[in-house]
Amino acid sequence: MADETTLTWVNLWREAKGPLVEAMKWKTVLLSEIKRDHSSSRWTGKNITIPIFLSPQQGVGSIAESGQINAPVVHDDAQTKITSGIVAVAISFTTQVLLQAKGNENVWAEVMPTKMSRAEDAFGRVINEMMSGTGNALLTAIAGSTAASGGATQNINVGTAANFYQLYVGRVIDVFVQANGTRGTGNTMPVKITDQNIAGGTITVTNVDGSATSFANDTTMGIYIQGSYGTAIQGLQGAVATTGIFQSLNKSTTDAWRGTDASPAALTDPTLAVLDSAERKVIGRTGRSPDFYLGDPAVVDKYTQGLTVQARWAGEEGELKSGWTGVRYRNKLLVPDFDHPLSQLTGIQLEDMTIYTLQDGPDWDDYTGNVLQRFTQRTLPVEAWLVWYLQLGFQACNALVKVGNLTRAS
Repeated sequence: MADETTLTWVNLWREAKGPLVEAMKWKTVLLSEIKRDHSSSRWTGKNITIPIFLSPQQGVGSIAESGQINAPVVHDDAQTKITSGIVAVAISFTTQVLLQAKGNENVWAEVMPTKMSRAEDAFGRVINEMMSGTGNALLTAIAGSTAASGGATQNINVGTAANFYQLYVGRVIDVFVQANGTRGTGNTMPVKITDQNIAGGTITVTNVDGSATSFANDTTMGIYIQGSYGTAIQGLQGAVATTGIFQSLNKSTTDAWRGTDASPAALTDPTLAVLDSAERKVIGRTGRSPDFYLGDPAVVDKYTQGLTVQARWAGEEGELKSGWTGVRYRNKLLVPDFDHPLSQLTGIQLEDMTIYTLQDGPDWDDYTGNVLQRFTQRTLPVEAWLVWYLQLGFQACNALVKVGNLTRAS
């Protein structure tokens, strides 16, 4: 009877992930729009094989009526192996929750929908941060030196250009030296953001366990997604960059692997002219243009405000296939995303991007045969872990276009 009861509850937990997995498909624009590859043949252990296309197919040409067709030309392509990302979140229940309502020790089942909803939000936000970023889990570089304060809390100077949507109060972060992922003197554990000063460009932090924190930080350091330094999912900003090593290829020596940068030299309003210039530049390099633009919501608003003034236009909206809406730029959309770098729009070419995963969403880690587990060193909480193996891969980078240095709506 005990085994039958246990099996029943395990099945309930497995069923609970269904709505979460379905919701994850539509959680963000990138999760919704990017195609998914579930082929197990691409996976060799922890690595994923990704095809890379360095130029269009060759061998096309005209012939005389009695002439010869061009011989087939071998594809100018390559392949690379990248490591899968692993995203996980722990869900815990204390004995108070287990026993409190109606004397039913299985009352945790009543709070499970709330737990799953919060897990879904956490998964979606962190994955979108990674996919929108540079691939190294960096949320923001530290903008200036801050001496150790010696008090219970201390300020960190992140600058006014930091994305404070990601630096929200209550968030737990790592503060690391960017070059090597070390914490630095006095920085012994993750810290929790307790306050933010957007106008002043600072956040206030304390140790995650509530103890006093006091460590010096400077421009060599950065703020990272907790526990993710060196293990983050690849990001859009890494692909659209024009230099560096990405997916094992050197952008400096491989033209198709360099993103297209159409950023104005000086801070400029996001006008039709700026976007037209970006379109010409990327089409001139690749013969293709972005499917849509993803960007800083304040930049999208600035674009809309400019058209409203110039053309007495109310702001025509459109909808992507996945249902996400944006404002129209000619025959495509500008879609806002709060995880996107500030003052920037990025042209998305969906043909060149793939989410590689063997499953559509996270699953319970039940390696031991049980979903719920308990640690001897933490006897009261009962925990379960949702884990998702996935990676964002790119087949080419030059059709992705960055338009930075854009003014933002106030």
